[in-house]
Amino acid sequence: MLYKNIIITGGAGFIGYHLAKKLSTKNNKIYILDNLSRGKFDNNLKKLIKYKNVKFIKTDLRKKIKIKISEPKYIFHLAGTVGVKNISDSPYKSFINNITTLKNVLDFCNKFKKSKIILFSTSEVYSPLIKKNKVKFPIKENNDVILESEIINRDAYFISKVFNEKLTQFSKLRHLILRPHNIFGPRMGYSHVIPELTKKIFMNKDSKSSRTIIFSPNHKRAFCYIDDAVNQIIKLSFKNNIKNTTFNIGNMSEEIRMFDLAKTLKEKIKSKTKLIKGKITEGSPKRRVPDMSKTFRTTKKLKLTKLSEGLDKTVNWYLNDIKSM
Repeated sequence: MLYKNIIITGGAGFIGYHLAKKLSTKNNKIYILDNLSRGKFDNNLKKLIKYKNVKFIKTDLRKKIKIKISEPKYIFHLAGTVGVKNISDSPYKSFINNITTLKNVLDFCNKFKKSKIILFSTSEVYSPLIKKNKVKFPIKENNDVILESEIINRDAYFISKVFNEKLTQFSKLRHLILRPHNIFGPRMGYSHVIPELTKKIFMNKDSKSSRTIIFSPNHKRAFCYIDDAVNQIIKLSFKNNIKNTTFNIGNMSEEIRMFDLAKTLKEKIKSKTKLIKGKITEGSPKRRVPDMSKTFRTTKKLKLTKLSEGLDKTVNWYLNDIKSM
């Protein structure tokens, strides 16, 4: 089946790039929209946009979208401000940025009749429920989200995503809302926990006297390898009868404590560093694992990458990247 035009906003970022790469192998015309404030115009992206069916457009989505593209079949909206540090340093700016970019995308889509917009939200929308022990694990999509009266800077991210989910629903456009859970893999930057720990542990590799601090050491996460996440995203999005609903994206089968994750990475890197349990990061949920039953009822259960295998691929990629710096 031929899928003509596909727009991926934030396509120079982690998930956006891998999604564009996967879709570029099919009969699609891919338009990557990014202002490169977060995404990287690296050799990976340069290689991808050499394909005749992939076009990169540098544009600022905080402004009205004026590009001329014939009606896209799908618009994947990943653009926005992410990263705990970025959000915490500029919560107001981050909040407005995330809302404005989506509004401009929705306004752009209004002129199309058959397009489907796929909004990337976040697992962080469940954080207040987890904090107040008002949710059962694994977490289902149909849980109500709550906003606390007291907020911290980090909350600007998930609140903007809740706002954007509702804005998308109010738009009356055909849509899906996706909530990714701890997606990892090559080329995700160094501000995420796995590459961040990989770099720290590697840099302390040869010193028995070195110390690597593991923050929120007893918090648990269920990680999902990027290839599996992309397969879920495509399967859900390309089902024409699936619309106007919300899905978790992730892998619920292998939860791991942050300290155990660090020990696993230390073994893979063959590092001598001593791991030290650090303090809990403000706002970090104590546990994060998605209920994937709704997703897998829709896609049929897809084969998932074992955590150890995904970590091998990711660590090897990052070690090569660190050594080339």
